[in-house]
Amino acid sequence: MGIVDVARDALKEIPLSEVLRERVSLALDRLSDAEKKIELLQTENGGLKAQLEREQVDHAQTKQKLQQLEEILKEEVRFVSDIEFRKGTRTGGIWKPFCPKCHLPVVIPEMPHYPALCSDRKCGWESALQAREIRSAQLQELRR
Repeated sequence: MGIVDVARDALKEIPLSEVLRERVSLALDRLSDAEKKIELLQTENGGLKAQLEREQVDHAQTKQKLQQLEEILKEEVRFVSDIEFRKGTRTGGIWKPFCPKCHLPVVIPEMPHYPALCSDRKCGWESALQAREIRSAQLQELRR
């Protein structure tokens, strides 16, 4: 038996005018509704706190996995003339040329007088240097 029920029983025994009795009864009804809402909100709050804890654990795990992936995919980047060279996991630990504009691999042609080109034709990047100049600069710079 709750406080509202005790108050209702006491209200029956106390001599009061009908108007006052109705007002007190209405106030007790509102109190009862408020208690139900409070109970519902407390339940919802408990559920949200549990969900928040799960999300925080998931966030911490995701953050840890991201750091591991960043460490695995870490690359060293150098610019030789106008070409970006990268060395890391995805290049097999070897210096490879990449487009400085879109960061896709660069094609260095076999013909010594042709410029290096981005492997993506839509990018349209082209080196200002010829292939032989790039190869000699590449060997000198990347050995350091």
